[in-house]
Amino acid sequence: MLRYKDLELNLIIFGAKFAQLYGTLGMKVTLKDISDATGFSVSTISRAVRGEGRISDENRRKILASAHKLGYPLPTNGRSVPENQPPYIALITRFRVGEFYSSFLVGFMNASKKKGINLSLFSLENDKTSVETLIDNLRSLGYTAAVIFIPELKEDEYRHILHSTPGDFPIISCSNIDNSVLDTVTFDAYQGATLVAKHFHEQGYRKLGIIEGPMEMPESRFRTNGFNDYVTHVSDEDIIWSYRGNYNHDSGVAAFEDFMKQDDKPEAVFATNDAMAVGFMEAARKAGYEFPKDIALAGYDNLPICENHYPKITSVNTDYTRLALNTIENLLARVDNKSSHQGIVSMVPVTLEIRESSLRNQ
Repeated sequence: MLRYKDLELNLIIFGAKFAQLYGTLGMKVTLKDISDATGFSVSTISRAVRGEGRISDENRRKILASAHKLGYPLPTNGRSVPENQPPYIALITRFRVGEFYSSFLVGFMNASKKKGINLSLFSLENDKTSVETLIDNLRSLGYTAAVIFIPELKEDEYRHILHSTPGDFPIISCSNIDNSVLDTVTFDAYQGATLVAKHFHEQGYRKLGIIEGPMEMPESRFRTNGFNDYVTHVSDEDIIWSYRGNYNHDSGVAAFEDFMKQDDKPEAVFATNDAMAVGFMEAARKAGYEFPKDIALAGYDNLPICENHYPKITSVNTDYTRLALNTIENLLARVDNKSSHQGIVSMVPVTLEIRESSLRNQ
């Protein structure tokens, strides 16, 4: 049984308001509870849940939506789903406060509207066992499929999730790992970093620096490798300084403190996410540095703060709506055409949003 302390559930039904459900997923909900909530008779609700009888699509949708909200265990096998009923898809993640997760979730909200599906957000704080338990509950509640975005999980944990998930419940990962287990839709992190290095080169910067992310995260390593590989193949550029951060604002501040200790300082710095870029810039400006006059800077993820900051920050643009659309289309294609996972990774291309922080003579 998965209890409230283990799971926070936000149910998002587009065209309706956010609803946050608390309590125990396994709590006993009866047809009478649904009847009290909707005003329909128990016999009508029973027919709607079984997919039988002459019930209008509108009333059937109202009943099933109420059943989902209350946590009634809808049958998933042999149930006739009305043709016009939008599928329910779960987005399983470890939600963190901050612009990145807000932008990521808004992308999925936008995509869900466009595709006409219902999307639920589940934020888990536990391990692979919690994911397995949650998926069992999702199937009993009538969900169609799930998206998993938990970058901290390791290969063996994804393998456990794969083997414990029934074949009739499609799942797609949005996390980049070294050896993909689940079929994955993610951004091309390597390409994004090469775009930054190429931009620095075109602007005439030759002494470069990089603020890396946590190396235990494959996505972070891909960003570092893309930047390093491009510089390695350009003879008149050189990375003269690097700092290992952890993707938060404070590590950007700490990176600037380390930067100040260097006798030979870079002309341009690539921070591998926007939080570290902002931390670095704010600390540098307090010390009297001007951007890009004294040092150029680029970040990664193109969060709203890059556009609203002064000066505006160059950053790799990751289109979260496009990522979500590709993911949802992949899932929906699997609903009626079951196929085994082959660890196929589909890369969503990225672009570079060039702003004042990295342009010479600004």
